[in-house]
Amino acid sequence: MSTNQVTSDDKLKNLECLFTWEVDKDDINDLKGVPEKLLDRVKYCPRRYHATYFNILAFVSHLQGKTDVAFEYLDKSLAVLEEEQPDEADFLVTYSSFAWLHHHQGNLEAMETYLGKVKSIGEGRQIAVEAEKGWSFLRLGAKFYPRARKSFEQVLKAKPNNVSYNVGYAVVVFRLEELVRTDVKVSPEDSPAAQQLQKALGLDPTDAEVMVLLALKLQGFQPIKCRQLIRKALRESPDMPQITRYVATYFRREGSTKESLEVLEEAAQRAPNSSFLYHQMGLCHWQDMIEMKKSGGLRAGSQQVNAAIAESIRLYRKTVELKPSNTFAQVHLAEAYAESRQLERAEPIFTRMLAKDSLTDAERQHCHTKYGLFLMFKRKDDAKAVEQFKKAYVIRIDSRDRTQARDKLQKIASRRSGWRARDDDDILDFISSVDELERQPTREAAAVNVNRLADSFKTKTKIF
Repeated sequence: MSTNQVTSDDKLKNLECLFTWEVDKDDINDLKGVPEKLLDRVKYCPRRYHATYFNILAFVSHLQGKTDVAFEYLDKSLAVLEEEQPDEADFLVTYSSFAWLHHHQGNLEAMETYLGKVKSIGEGRQIAVEAEKGWSFLRLGAKFYPRARKSFEQVLKAKPNNVSYNVGYAVVVFRLEELVRTDVKVSPEDSPAAQQLQKALGLDPTDAEVMVLLALKLQGFQPIKCRQLIRKALRESPDMPQITRYVATYFRREGSTKESLEVLEEAAQRAPNSSFLYHQMGLCHWQDMIEMKKSGGLRAGSQQVNAAIAESIRLYRKTVELKPSNTFAQVHLAEAYAESRQLERAEPIFTRMLAKDSLTDAERQHCHTKYGLFLMFKRKDDAKAVEQFKKAYVIRIDSRDRTQARDKLQKIASRRSGWRARDDDDILDFISSVDELERQPTREAAAVNVNRLADSFKTKTKIF
């Protein structure tokens, strides 16, 4: 390496941009789908966010080997900033991205020009960087949500009433809560996301996305206000894909699958490659199937029930074709195959997903629980089911999946007797030991012990 190269490498250490924020390409679950989502946002969202979106698009384009396209997006980011005339510090991330990319291309003179621009920026650097981190990590996927939340929390300490920061923080807290949704409805008073969404909407009463997210958090508690929010959001942004998606989710959760499907099918005509839309349509047909079976009028195996399952499978398959990284859609597809007695197509999906290192803890817990249910009810294999439920239970996220894993462990233990009592004791001892460790004051120590406990029980416990 030349002396000039060593010197320039050294100068890049202080650059602030996605290229230097330790973003692992493998942690971006939907790298292929990110550009389409961001370009949708460029089309429909306020212009004040566009520079950030173009910076993310530049980074993703580089990861995809499209460096020329990356430069084009950075040019667009700079044009937006110059037009909007924000604070000088808001240029820092774009300048840093330019410097990094020029260095990567070996354009050392151009790199020095942008390094000079970065160095010339005075006040507000830290806040501008943390804000850009917040929005960037939010748009890169679930693996980055904790980092996004931390960044927004930092900037809100400095500017507690900034509209953009409050909106970003509201969205990321909403998404984190959704990842661990429980069977019990959380009241708005006990939901940090609901409270933050209320604050964000107070600062910007025209933000349609905040409206629909708040409606989802208030659902089941304030029906009149929810409907008002939904109607207003549709008036404000009738063609915005993000709005129609959330509105459809709202209707489905209300039990209005017909209304939800109408919204989704119309949206799919405008966005035929949206995996989210097909996933939601699949969930609607699956919900219809469950309601048919619950009603008592139609039994499993009836023509209508089978048709709903088949349509769910078709839509889930379309979803995972468009977005293979959608863990929950993959699990839904496996469940639909299992419901249609295609067990040999269902089980490989579970094992393949659990072999992935990129799963979040919530996703891994979900996969273990659902695989356990499959083994318990479809394979009639309690021994293997117990292994999966234990793996789900030691992941310390309080969710419906964890509650279900515990319930099923207790159920399996309670229905065994006689010479299998020792196995029952092992299951109950396992639950008690995990619960006891969680009551210990030192979380780090407890986490280590839980992992050791899981390993020991994996080798010790064997159910016949």
